[in-house]
Amino acid sequence: MKSVKFALIYFLLAYIIGSAISLASYLINITIMRITLLALIPAIFGVFFYLYLKGTKCNPEESFKETSLLILFWIIASLLVDGLMYIVIVPLIYGYNPRWIFFTDHSLSGFLNYAMIILAGYIARFFYLKRK
Repeated sequence: MKSVKFALIYFLLAYIIGSAISLASYLINITIMRITLLALIPAIFGVFFYLYLKGTKCNPEESFKETSLLILFWIIASLLVDGLMYIVIVPLIYGYNPRWIFFTDHSLSGFLNYAMIILAGYIARFFYLKRK
């Protein structure tokens, strides 16, 4: 990966923005939250994929490998942050027992979220290559 620092910064920005939008939409309506998870969040991640490729000046020959590594990095980072939040932090804040089954409870929505990260990465790469 060309820049772990950029990868981590852009992941955190996308994750924080996506989480804020998800929380706000959840407070309005659960259906709206699901729509944002499947429509808006991938667009946010797509923008940050594009910014990463542009910021690291990735050449077209390396762009597929770089995008694939970034997708893998962001999915792993997302799993770690999700696990930390929902298994450790949220139970501590609300006095619940840790929910070790979080990932099985949310396996479908989690799978869709990670699939959207993959899709957003390759779509962003497509637009990056068109601009080269």
